[in-house]
Amino acid sequence: MRVPAVLAAAAAAATPALGVAVNNESIIVMEAPDHVRPYVLPKFRGKATKLAETQVIRYSITNNSSGGAFALLQHTGNVRGYTSARPHRHHEVQEHFYCSRGRVQLWGMKDEANASHEARVATVGDYGSIPPYGIHTFQLTDPDSSLTHVFHPAGFEHLFEVFSSGDFDTTGISSSFVPAENDNPPFGALTPKEDATLQSLDLYAFYDDAPWIPRRDFVNGTAGDKSLHWHDGPNEIPTDPTLPYFIAKDYGPKYLNEESGYKIIQPLATADITFGKNFTTGTVILSPKSTGDVTVLPNHFGLQMEDGLLELAIKGYEKATLIAGDVAFIPENVEFSYRGMVPFTKFFYMNAGAKGLDYQLLQNSRPWNYTAYPQV
Repeated sequence: MRVPAVLAAAAAAATPALGVAVNNESIIVMEAPDHVRPYVLPKFRGKATKLAETQVIRYSITNNSSGGAFALLQHTGNVRGYTSARPHRHHEVQEHFYCSRGRVQLWGMKDEANASHEARVATVGDYGSIPPYGIHTFQLTDPDSSLTHVFHPAGFEHLFEVFSSGDFDTTGISSSFVPAENDNPPFGALTPKEDATLQSLDLYAFYDDAPWIPRRDFVNGTAGDKSLHWHDGPNEIPTDPTLPYFIAKDYGPKYLNEESGYKIIQPLATADITFGKNFTTGTVILSPKSTGDVTVLPNHFGLQMEDGLLELAIKGYEKATLIAGDVAFIPENVEFSYRGMVPFTKFFYMNAGAKGLDYQLLQNSRPWNYTAYPQV
């Protein structure tokens, strides 16, 4: 039976090192901590604010909880006829988009003359990367949509608190968003005062008299460079670190690791092209195992569960079982083990450095053309 993480933490008798609680604090939290420590945040819990009346931002990994390494926000809402943000740029942060549920529209463009204005209709598992100075915006376009935002370094998430439409309670039944018919865009005409506040938070928006208008001439979910595939051929990770790009689910590079069970690693952003060259992200698919793989990483690590059941045992804490939507954070140099408990367990990962979990796994992996692991 699939059990939510908040109910699944239990004392383990396997080893004294991993999965046995020696701390007074639980690995399960109901809000991202205000300091760096290991934690598991169950689905739809945590501090949350309203971006608009029907759109909710959950702060799952924050500047405080990650020591400034990266932030993860879970943005949920209903289909709306407006973008969730003015078209804008950041100067000091890279933003990563990952569609976790439903459907969203993403726009990205390099801020230079004659650059290609790219747009995508993203469904579950699709990814977009916007480096500093890249022009971008986003829109929820299905009745039940969830867009994961990852920022590195962390800190930019504070903007959503400053410009929130109020708090959203996640301590009770915690609906995914507010069901309401009437809703207005979370922004109006840009004023000089508001612009100054936005710029102080590293958001540089366009004024109405000099707009950047998101294109909507989609054909089969894509608009822009006709040589770029979208759900009809392979997507490459570019070599230009200043170029916004998009990777459709399962159409990027794939590698198979067979060291201990099967793992399929799908990098979405590599350290050589991320801001500061100190961040990687992607997905891992796991075959089920009876014992966990023990590891220690030199940098902070985070994951968001996408499918299946994952057992996570962190040194000094009780074991936890994670389902889709749960988030975990593990600080650098903390020993932990992980294993898939059912066939096809998948998570979206974040590493605050070049030599994270993906680096370790890729050392003994081979190129693989499939999202299924071998049957034997």
